Amino acid sequence: MDATADHIFNPKSASPALKTAIADLARNSGKLESELVGARMSDLFDLAVGTYGTQLPDFWRVWNSWNQADDTPAEWGDL
Repeated sequence: MDATADHIFNPKSASPALKTAIADLARNSGKLESELVGARMSDLFDLAVGTYGTQLPDFWRVWNSWNQADDTPAEWGDL
């Protein structure tokens, strides 16, 4: 994971999809949503993995795939 994993969850600037994922995670992990505010995204992902196991919701699967993607720019080739 890269710097994106270090992003801090802030509900004021979070997307609706992230807010929904966090609300579901709080409900299923037994935590309050307020406990998750200010957490690093990588820590929230780890909590999601621990909470959902093999039933990891699509949001977290996609988030992880984005963080595993290679950030190296593709070559331009012949233009």
